[in-house]
Amino acid sequence: MELLLGVIVGAVIVWVAPSLTGRVLRPAAKGVVKGSVVAYKAASEAASEAYESMGDLVSEAKSEMKDKSKPEAAPAPRRSRRK
Repeated sequence: MELLLGVIVGAVIVWVAPSLTGRVLRPAAKGVVKGSVVAYKAASEAASEAYESMGDLVSEAKSEMKDKSKPEAAPAPRRSRRK
């Protein structure tokens, strides 16, 4: 009798477990996927902003280098004072 009861309980668990597992794990899995999508979007936006900032820094550096490479006006020669 106990063996039969064990087989019946085991069969019920095997039959109920997939539907119970689906009801419990599916929302959890969906939550993980949603969190991953949100994290990906945030990382993508941060990377885009960093790339843009780096481009701005490179442009500024090139502009400063171009300005420094232009010859500056030579200072007027000093006259020596002789007494």
